[in-house]
Amino acid sequence: MFIKSKRVFVFLTLLLFIFSLSSCVFVRMVKVKNQLNDFEINFDLNDERGLTLVFLNPVLLTDDVIWLMKGGPVSVEVIDGGELWTYVFQKQHTVSQSEGDTYDIPILMVIEDGKLAEVTFPKRFLKNLSIPLLKKMLTSMGNADVSKLRRSANSKYAGKDPAEIPTSDNVMETLGAPYEIEQLGENSKLSYLYYLEDPEGNADKDNLNFELWFIADNDDKVLKRVGGKIRGVKLSLDFDTPQK
Repeated sequence: MFIKSKRVFVFLTLLLFIFSLSSCVFVRMVKVKNQLNDFEINFDLNDERGLTLVFLNPVLLTDDVIWLMKGGPVSVEVIDGGELWTYVFQKQHTVSQSEGDTYDIPILMVIEDGKLAEVTFPKRFLKNLSIPLLKKMLTSMGNADVSKLRRSANSKYAGKDPAEIPTSDNVMETLGAPYEIEQLGENSKLSYLYYLEDPEGNADKDNLNFELWFIADNDDKVLKRVGGKIRGVKLSLDFDTPQK
Protein backbone atom coordinates (compact mmCIF):
# COMPACT_ATOMS: atom_id res chain seq x y z
CA MET A 1 0.00 0.00 0.00
CA PHE A 2 2.83 2.35 0.92
CA ILE A 3 4.62 1.61 -2.37
CA LYS A 4 1.46 2.31 -4.38
CA SER A 5 0.91 5.59 -2.50
CA LYS A 6 4.51 6.55 -3.15
CA ARG A 7 4.09 5.88 -6.86
CA VAL A 8 0.94 7.99 -6.94
CA PHE A 9 2.78 10.79 -5.14
CA VAL A 10 5.68 10.65 -7.60
CA PHE A 11 3.24 10.65 -10.54
CA LEU A 12 1.32 13.65 -9.19
CA THR A 13 4.55 15.51 -8.49
CA LEU A 14 5.75 14.87 -12.05
CA LEU A 15 2.37 15.92 -13.45
CA LEU A 16 2.48 19.13 -11.41
CA PHE A 17 6.00 19.84 -12.64
CA ILE A 18 4.97 19.39 -16.28
CA PHE A 19 1.89 21.58 -15.77
CA SER A 20 3.99 24.27 -14.07
CA LEU A 21 6.50 24.18 -16.93
CA SER A 22 3.84 24.56 -19.61
CA SER A 23 2.17 27.24 -17.51
CA CYS A 24 5.43 29.24 -17.40
CA VAL A 25 5.75 28.92 -21.17
CA PHE A 26 2.20 30.20 -21.58
CA VAL A 27 2.96 33.18 -19.31
CA ARG A 28 5.94 34.14 -21.48
CA MET A 29 3.83 33.72 -24.62
CA VAL A 30 1.30 36.12 -23.13
CA LYS A 31 4.15 38.55 -22.45
CA VAL A 32 5.08 38.38 -26.13
CA LYS A 33 1.43 39.02 -26.97
CA ASN A 34 1.47 42.12 -24.77
CA GLN A 35 4.62 43.35 -26.51
CA LEU A 36 2.63 43.45 -29.76
CA ASN A 37 0.75 46.46 -28.38
CA ASP A 38 3.98 48.42 -28.93
CA PHE A 39 5.03 46.72 -32.14
CA GLU A 40 7.62 49.23 -33.33
CA ILE A 41 9.40 49.15 -29.96
CA ASN A 42 9.51 45.38 -29.56
CA PHE A 43 9.64 44.01 -33.12
CA ASP A 44 10.88 44.52 -36.63
CA LEU A 45 9.34 42.88 -39.68
CA ASN A 46 11.35 42.71 -42.90
CA ASP A 47 11.79 40.76 -46.13
CA GLU A 48 15.58 40.56 -46.27
CA ARG A 49 15.80 36.73 -46.19
CA GLY A 50 12.10 35.88 -46.42
CA LEU A 51 9.38 36.98 -44.05
CA THR A 52 11.42 37.71 -40.92
CA LEU A 53 10.09 38.73 -37.53
CA VAL A 54 12.80 40.16 -35.27
CA PHE A 55 12.32 40.19 -31.50
CA LEU A 56 13.97 43.41 -30.31
CA ASN A 57 13.29 42.51 -26.67
CA PRO A 58 13.39 38.69 -26.64
CA VAL A 59 11.28 36.85 -24.09
CA LEU A 60 10.95 33.21 -25.18
CA LEU A 61 13.75 30.92 -23.96
CA THR A 62 15.29 28.08 -25.95
CA ASP A 63 13.55 25.66 -23.58
CA ASP A 64 10.24 27.34 -24.47
CA VAL A 65 10.90 26.80 -28.16
CA ILE A 66 11.83 23.13 -27.60
CA TRP A 67 8.72 22.61 -25.47
CA LEU A 68 6.49 24.35 -28.00
CA MET A 69 7.95 22.37 -30.91
CA LYS A 70 8.03 19.11 -28.92
CA GLY A 71 11.71 18.69 -29.64
CA GLY A 72 14.87 20.18 -31.03
CA PRO A 73 15.43 21.50 -34.57
CA VAL A 74 16.26 19.49 -37.66
CA SER A 75 19.62 21.26 -37.83
CA VAL A 76 21.67 23.76 -35.85
CA GLU A 77 24.22 26.09 -37.44
CA VAL A 78 26.59 28.32 -35.49
CA ILE A 79 26.38 31.91 -36.73
CA ASP A 80 27.73 35.24 -35.58
CA GLY A 81 26.25 35.99 -32.20
CA GLY A 82 24.29 32.78 -31.80
CA GLU A 83 22.77 29.79 -33.55
CA LEU A 84 20.46 29.22 -36.51
CA TRP A 85 17.83 26.55 -35.84
CA THR A 86 15.83 24.98 -38.67
CA TYR A 87 12.42 23.36 -38.28
CA VAL A 88 10.34 21.96 -41.14
CA PHE A 89 6.56 21.55 -41.12
CA GLN A 90 5.61 18.86 -43.63
CA LYS A 91 2.29 19.49 -45.32
CA GLN A 92 -0.21 16.64 -45.08
CA HIS A 93 -2.45 15.65 -48.00
CA THR A 94 -5.85 13.99 -47.85
CA VAL A 95 -5.46 11.94 -51.02
CA SER A 96 -2.64 12.88 -53.35
CA GLN A 97 1.03 13.61 -52.64
CA SER A 98 1.45 15.23 -56.08
CA GLU A 99 2.54 18.54 -54.52
CA GLY A 100 5.58 16.83 -53.02
CA ASP A 101 7.43 19.11 -50.62
CA THR A 102 6.63 22.28 -52.58
CA TYR A 103 4.36 23.60 -49.86
CA ASP A 104 6.22 22.37 -46.80
CA ILE A 105 7.03 25.20 -44.42
CA PRO A 106 10.67 25.54 -43.34
CA ILE A 107 11.10 27.88 -40.39
CA LEU A 108 14.45 29.43 -39.46
CA MET A 109 15.01 30.62 -35.90
CA VAL A 110 17.92 32.71 -34.66
CA ILE A 111 18.86 32.01 -31.05
CA GLU A 112 20.91 34.61 -29.18
CA ASP A 113 21.89 34.46 -25.50
CA GLY A 114 19.52 31.57 -24.92
CA LYS A 115 16.48 33.39 -26.31
CA LEU A 116 14.50 33.42 -29.57
CA ALA A 117 15.67 36.51 -31.48
CA GLU A 118 14.31 35.97 -35.02
CA VAL A 119 11.86 33.79 -36.94
CA THR A 120 11.93 33.58 -40.74
CA PHE A 121 9.22 32.10 -42.98
CA PRO A 122 9.46 31.30 -46.74
CA LYS A 123 9.49 34.20 -49.22
CA ARG A 124 6.29 32.95 -50.87
CA PHE A 125 4.39 34.18 -47.79
CA LEU A 126 5.09 37.72 -48.98
CA LYS A 127 3.45 37.28 -52.37
CA ASN A 128 -0.04 38.04 -51.10
CA LEU A 129 0.74 39.68 -47.77
CA SER A 130 2.40 43.07 -47.52
CA ILE A 131 4.69 44.04 -44.63
CA PRO A 132 2.37 46.94 -43.58
CA LEU A 133 -0.68 44.63 -43.48
CA LEU A 134 1.21 41.99 -41.50
CA LYS A 135 2.30 44.62 -38.99
CA LYS A 136 -1.31 45.71 -38.54
CA MET A 137 -2.45 42.11 -38.09
CA LEU A 138 0.29 41.35 -35.55
CA THR A 139 -0.44 44.58 -33.69
CA SER A 140 -4.10 43.58 -33.44
CA MET A 141 -2.98 40.37 -31.72
CA GLY A 142 -1.69 42.57 -28.92
CA ASN A 143 -5.32 43.23 -27.99
CA ALA A 144 -6.26 39.56 -28.14
CA ASP A 145 -8.68 38.13 -25.61
CA VAL A 146 -6.51 35.54 -23.85
CA SER A 147 -7.87 32.61 -21.85
CA LYS A 148 -5.26 30.69 -19.89
CA LEU A 149 -7.88 28.09 -18.97
CA ARG A 150 -8.83 27.43 -22.61
CA ARG A 151 -5.25 28.11 -23.77
CA SER A 152 -6.52 30.42 -26.48
CA ALA A 153 -6.12 33.94 -27.86
CA ASN A 154 -8.75 35.60 -30.04
CA SER A 155 -8.41 38.98 -31.70
CA LYS A 156 -10.02 41.18 -34.33
CA TYR A 157 -8.44 43.07 -37.18
CA ALA A 158 -10.30 46.31 -37.84
CA GLY A 159 -9.27 47.46 -41.31
CA LYS A 160 -10.39 50.37 -43.45
CA ASP A 161 -10.03 48.83 -46.90
CA PRO A 162 -11.62 45.45 -47.69
CA ALA A 163 -9.31 45.15 -50.72
CA GLU A 164 -6.28 44.66 -48.47
CA ILE A 165 -7.69 41.46 -46.93
CA PRO A 166 -6.40 38.25 -48.63
CA THR A 167 -8.77 35.87 -50.36
CA SER A 168 -9.08 32.09 -50.35
CA ASP A 169 -7.37 32.13 -53.77
CA ASN A 170 -4.40 33.93 -52.18
CA VAL A 171 -4.29 31.28 -49.45
CA MET A 172 -4.16 28.41 -51.94
CA GLU A 173 -1.53 30.19 -54.01
CA THR A 174 0.66 30.40 -50.89
CA LEU A 175 -0.16 27.10 -49.14
CA GLY A 176 -1.36 24.88 -51.97
CA ALA A 177 -4.45 22.67 -51.95
CA PRO A 178 -6.25 22.46 -48.59
CA TYR A 179 -6.25 19.27 -46.54
CA GLU A 180 -10.01 19.66 -46.34
CA ILE A 181 -12.71 22.07 -47.58
CA GLU A 182 -15.94 22.36 -45.61
CA GLN A 183 -19.02 24.25 -46.75
CA LEU A 184 -20.56 26.45 -44.05
CA GLY A 185 -23.56 27.98 -45.76
CA GLU A 186 -22.42 31.28 -47.23
CA ASN A 187 -18.81 30.57 -46.25
CA SER A 188 -16.17 27.93 -46.88
CA LYS A 189 -13.58 26.62 -44.42
CA LEU A 190 -10.17 25.71 -45.82
CA SER A 191 -8.15 23.52 -43.43
CA TYR A 192 -4.45 22.68 -43.55
CA LEU A 193 -2.54 20.12 -41.49
CA TYR A 194 1.21 19.91 -40.91
CA TYR A 195 3.46 17.46 -39.08
CA LEU A 196 6.87 18.57 -37.86
CA GLU A 197 9.83 16.69 -39.29
CA ASP A 198 12.26 15.04 -36.88
CA PRO A 199 16.07 15.16 -37.36
CA GLU A 200 15.80 12.05 -39.58
CA GLY A 201 13.35 13.82 -41.89
CA ASN A 202 10.35 11.77 -40.81
CA ALA A 203 6.98 13.37 -40.08
CA ASP A 204 3.99 11.56 -38.61
CA LYS A 205 1.01 12.22 -36.35
CA ASP A 206 3.07 11.50 -33.23
CA ASN A 207 5.26 14.51 -33.99
CA LEU A 208 4.12 18.06 -33.37
CA ASN A 209 0.90 18.79 -35.26
CA PHE A 210 0.07 22.25 -36.59
CA GLU A 211 -3.47 22.98 -37.74
CA LEU A 212 -4.32 26.05 -39.79
CA TRP A 213 -7.70 27.08 -41.15
CA PHE A 214 -9.34 29.93 -43.04
CA ILE A 215 -13.00 30.91 -43.37
CA ALA A 216 -13.84 32.84 -46.54
CA ASP A 217 -16.97 34.21 -48.17
CA ASN A 218 -18.16 32.01 -51.03
CA ASP A 219 -18.99 34.99 -53.25
CA ASP A 220 -16.01 37.35 -53.10
CA LYS A 221 -13.69 34.78 -51.42
CA VAL A 222 -12.44 37.41 -48.96
CA LEU A 223 -11.24 35.95 -45.65
CA LYS A 224 -13.45 36.44 -42.63
CA ARG A 225 -11.36 34.57 -40.08
CA VAL A 226 -8.05 32.76 -39.77
CA GLY A 227 -7.11 30.40 -36.97
CA GLY A 228 -4.59 27.84 -35.90
CA LYS A 229 -3.68 25.37 -33.19
CA ILE A 230 -0.24 24.33 -32.06
CA ARG A 231 0.76 22.51 -28.87
CA GLY A 232 -2.78 22.88 -27.54
CA VAL A 233 -2.69 26.68 -27.92
CA LYS A 234 -5.44 28.10 -30.16
CA LEU A 235 -5.09 31.41 -32.01
CA SER A 236 -7.70 33.15 -34.13
CA LEU A 237 -8.11 36.47 -35.90
CA ASP A 238 -11.39 37.94 -37.19
CA PHE A 239 -11.33 40.40 -40.08
CA ASP A 240 -13.66 43.36 -39.62
CA THR A 241 -13.73 45.79 -42.53
CA PRO A 242 -16.34 48.08 -44.12
CA GLN A 243 -18.41 46.59 -46.91
CA LYS A 244 -17.42 47.46 -50.45
